[in-house]
Amino acid sequence: MNRLAIFLLLLSPIFIHAQKRLELVHDNAFTFYDYNEKAFCVLDDSTFLWKYNQQAVKWEKTPIQLSIEMPFVKFLTDFIPMSDNGTPVYFVHRGCGVVYSLANCKISRHDHSFNHMNQFDGSFFMDHGEPRIYGGYGLFTSKNMITRYDTIERQWFAINSYGTPPPPGVKNIIQKNKNFYYVFGGRSIKNTNFKRIKNLYRFDITSKKWTNIGAVTKNIFDENVEFNSVYYQFHKNLFSCYENKFINYDFNKFRYKKYKFDSSGLFRNIIKVGHLYLLCKSTSKSTFFIEISTSDFLNQFEMEEGDLLVKKPSFIQQFKWIIGILLVLFSLLFILLMRKNSNRKKKSNSSNELTSESIFDEFNPTEVQLIQLLLAHQETGLEISYINDLVNQDQPSVDTLKKRRETLLKELRYKLAAKFNIPQEEIFIEQRMVSDKRMKLLFLNKLVVFKI
Repeated sequence: MNRLAIFLLLLSPIFIHAQKRLELVHDNAFTFYDYNEKAFCVLDDSTFLWKYNQQAVKWEKTPIQLSIEMPFVKFLTDFIPMSDNGTPVYFVHRGCGVVYSLANCKISRHDHSFNHMNQFDGSFFMDHGEPRIYGGYGLFTSKNMITRYDTIERQWFAINSYGTPPPPGVKNIIQKNKNFYYVFGGRSIKNTNFKRIKNLYRFDITSKKWTNIGAVTKNIFDENVEFNSVYYQFHKNLFSCYENKFINYDFNKFRYKKYKFDSSGLFRNIIKVGHLYLLCKSTSKSTFFIEISTSDFLNQFEMEEGDLLVKKPSFIQQFKWIIGILLVLFSLLFILLMRKNSNRKKKSNSSNELTSESIFDEFNPTEVQLIQLLLAHQETGLEISYINDLVNQDQPSVDTLKKRRETLLKELRYKLAAKFNIPQEEIFIEQRMVSDKRMKLLFLNKLVVFKI
């Protein structure tokens, strides 16, 4: 008797493991959690539904009635199960539109809509008790909108938004955390070409505003083209399955954990509710099965952990770039000031040399000062009133001052014309001041300036 008890005790883990495992007939079998029944469920047959009895640790059959308008296999292919706490299980068409629901062991039509055929390969998720879809492809265009199914009106409505949305695309990852949706991954489509969406975008559910919050780290995805194999997800379930890995995201800390394995396509879906995991798996022999597990199954994989977003440069790194730019600007400014100062010295030296060069011996000191004044104001023009200081030795009257100024200009004009063989009327060029037309500006003939 004792030997039999020991034998049964040793054999019980094998029995328990077998009861947690469920072989599938269809590779598109529906796997979901029914919050009303508080049980993991698998729909793999048109006459019954598999439910996992957590107390008995085994899968049990429940008869079911289907009231659908298509073959059962097509139903499994074209629809996606969606559920949340406090809601029935909805089955939503992959292109948006038609919705069925599970109630009282019967699946029947729920919506008053039609097949939109507009959001294939979109990201399906539940929020506020409603099925919702982000993005997708249909009617020859890819989308970046969010549609929601109003369970009262039984119709689909688009959620208006503004800001900087993600590029239109397919098979994005969308997850909810607090009052935000986070969208990243997937592919944008342009002219039948696929391009990875590299940034993380945030949607504020209250304000309806999109924000691009940064680049996603390259370590999350491989360089080769790969799509998230899961067409639906729960906002409480943050796993995404790929060919040789599955990834868990933490949007509180903006971190990720990537679990890698050698078998190709081992995990097709992972649903976590409470402390239990429903693992939808496949093998190289095209065998599909379900396993119920705890978090212990994660220990068998190689795990990589990191930041979800590319880290921005530190303040010091940014400051180094600023210093470099400022140094270049200051260097250019210093060179310009040095050149300007050099030119100014040259002009000053050339003006001072006028008094010592013999070619100006015939000019008196006042005339030399006037030439210097004209040269200094050659670019802007010399106001006539500036000449007054040269002839204002004894505080003369206005008329006398004007006559002396005109005499000085007349004598200088005559000497410069004779010196450089230029007509007297061309020695000075007069212009009216732009700001005050009553004032005159005086310029030296450019030929005179050149010869001086």
